[in-house]
Amino acid sequence: METSEISANVNNITLTAAAAADHNKLCNLWPTVKEGLQLLATFISNPVVKVIISTVISAGDAIIGKICN
Repeated sequence: METSEISANVNNITLTAAAAADHNKLCNLWPTVKEGLQLLATFISNPVVKVIISTVISAGDAIIGKICN
């Protein structure tokens, strides 16, 4: 799935009840998690793994944009 597809379909992303209830923790941790994933991607040479990391970051950004105000 392309980054643009994830952003376009953000309203179709559903969260578990537990995640939705404790979204403040996710909102607080996401910047650090994202930075760690970006750093990890710089050390990885496998292009498939880089795409997977990029997809996780895109999904995380979309979810954060949806639940964190």
